[in-house]
Amino acid sequence: LMRCVMFRILGAALVAVVALCPVSVQAQSKVVNLNMGSTSSTSAVYAWCVATANVINKANVGLNVTVVESGAALDNLRKLKEGVFDFALSIDIPSAMQMVKGIDSFKGQPWTDVRVLFIRNVTIDRLYARKDAGVKTFTDLGGRKFSPGIPGASSTAYMMKFNEVLKANINFVPGTLSDSIGALQTNRIVGLQKTSPVGAMDASLIEVNLTTPITVLGFTKDDVARITRVYPYIPFIETAKGSIAQIPDAGPMYELAPIVGAMASKELPEDVAYRIVKSYVEGLPEVAASYPAVKGWDPVGDLFKYVPEGAEVPVHPGLVRYAKEKGIEVPTRFLPPEQK
Repeated sequence: LMRCVMFRILGAALVAVVALCPVSVQAQSKVVNLNMGSTSSTSAVYAWCVATANVINKANVGLNVTVVESGAALDNLRKLKEGVFDFALSIDIPSAMQMVKGIDSFKGQPWTDVRVLFIRNVTIDRLYARKDAGVKTFTDLGGRKFSPGIPGASSTAYMMKFNEVLKANINFVPGTLSDSIGALQTNRIVGLQKTSPVGAMDASLIEVNLTTPITVLGFTKDDVARITRVYPYIPFIETAKGSIAQIPDAGPMYELAPIVGAMASKELPEDVAYRIVKSYVEGLPEVAASYPAVKGWDPVGDLFKYVPEGAEVPVHPGLVRYAKEKGIEVPTRFLPPEQK
């Protein structure tokens, strides 16, 4: 009889404890399985994707993330819309803006449900050229052979759009990085576009620079004004002379800076999104060990700092919750419609 009484008391105590637990803690007791869009497994960025999934899974917050290989930005956005991915990485702000507005790659097919979770870093779609080519700006490439990047990549498409707007008449020769480097070294093209860190030359070109001196060229203020009149969602940043470590004589100029990060549909529950953001930010040192390019970047604060007025994509309520918890002000222009 005493045992029965004791069991009843313990049982009642356990019920009381569970009842007092926050709803989010109870929800975490049930593991949520998530498919995360990434990029091609051959891309250097894939290491970032895998590291991101690992820190979320290891955070023990009730989430189990599976990395799914994809075609990166545009492919990830389409699969978010279709519900194939619960959230996705490797999506740049300009591509997401195209989908929100139903323009360019998503012409006539607007989808306003995309929401930003956090950013990876700010990078530059940098224009490299042989030093002996004597070019300093994008329009100086007119009539020359230049590799805008890999066929089908968003950065490649941007270069072609800019060529049309500025009527530069550049002879584009799209190609893989290795093919483009080979063509540059043998003087079959004068230069190439390669996504790079803000303050440094891309690692793949440092050795090339030792035997084939390279410089960096950019856009003028007038170029940027003409481009943004047509494509207002595309962000540029000003690069001061001396700010690129290996090429101190390059600049001043403007360069394309497509801010890349993670996004989801607004249908992703707020609490799940919050746990994704929190786990990623707290696990950033481990992510940086696998993908050093994220080191020094604020996945939340830098989103609000670097995305220019008019180019913003709404953030997820889960990100808003995390930002408020950390005392980070969320500018009104980033708030999603459901929170205005």
